[in-house]
Amino acid sequence: MIRLAVGAGAFFLVVPVFIGAMAGNGHHLSALPQGVEGIPDVVLSAYVQAAARLEEYRGCRGMSWPVLAGIGKVESDHAAGRGISASGDVDPPIIGPRLDGSGAGGNTTPHTDSDGGRWDGDDEFDRAVGPMQFIPATWALHGLDATGDGAADPHNVFDAAWSAAVYLCVSNPTAEAVDFTDPEDLEAALLRYNHSASYVQEVMGHIADYTEIATRAEHVPPVVSGASSEQGRLAAEWALGQVGKPYLWGGVGPHAFDCSGLTMQAWAAAGVSIPRVTTDQVNAGVRVGLGELQPGDLLFYDTGSGASPSHVTMYVGGGQMVNAPRTGQMIRVEPVDGDYYSARFVAAVRPD
Repeated sequence: MIRLAVGAGAFFLVVPVFIGAMAGNGHHLSALPQGVEGIPDVVLSAYVQAAARLEEYRGCRGMSWPVLAGIGKVESDHAAGRGISASGDVDPPIIGPRLDGSGAGGNTTPHTDSDGGRWDGDDEFDRAVGPMQFIPATWALHGLDATGDGAADPHNVFDAAWSAAVYLCVSNPTAEAVDFTDPEDLEAALLRYNHSASYVQEVMGHIADYTEIATRAEHVPPVVSGASSEQGRLAAEWALGQVGKPYLWGGVGPHAFDCSGLTMQAWAAAGVSIPRVTTDQVNAGVRVGLGELQPGDLLFYDTGSGASPSHVTMYVGGGQMVNAPRTGQMIRVEPVDGDYYSARFVAAVRPD
């Protein structure tokens, strides 16, 4: 990973609507804010999703979206100036200076080509790639597929953020679990990401800024109110806690779920019983418009795999939903307005 020089900016919380802190021990700061100025919504979602998924990964704990945002700020200014699709693809790709040892980008050690130019377009020397600026040789070892499309792509913000989170965890040479709430552990992990004391200092400064924003957000009362809203918030928090677990047809947990099994168990965790299957769940509440969504609301789709509606997701705030997509994929967070599901939308329902 190579540091890119970017200018520091001010940070402001925008419209602080959130679903609350993730379940877990300690101060986790994985709430999903409605928006943070300077971070595109899709990029922010990628940071939040990756932090949530790492909660129980190999014992590492305390990862939060401000940590990944601090890295992303320094590495690419959160993919500033690029187009970012709802699925996280960055266009045009972010490609760093040629690492030929000439000193460009602060690099004085040559890194000869390791990927045949696949990711960086250079078949002589490597260049750091993507919003989290992985060297192709490092990506070959640590790149992960977070979107479930079968390919690990450093130019996809979800893949890049998840890979960065896992790398920070597994790169510890002592094989001990990393506690990202421990300043010493965090600084050591950042130093493994980029072996530069000035880099670590700069990233830590941004982490502090984003942590302040996240902490303020967690103390702002939710915009929604009423008992049903509180139960919806609890259901959404529980659903977010399952992110990263596999889809299993007929699965109702605790280790794997199908779409309606996930939503049923999420609402059960909030003390509300809803039916097991989508065709019954769609009639187990009050219809609401997409402009009226609250955390916990169910979104139904006709995906052509059975009687309509054949698929259900859960709204979790900030324009995002938790989705258990299909066999071979993991439970994930993605935008409600993504092209695939938007074209297949049937109804939104708030359980009674």
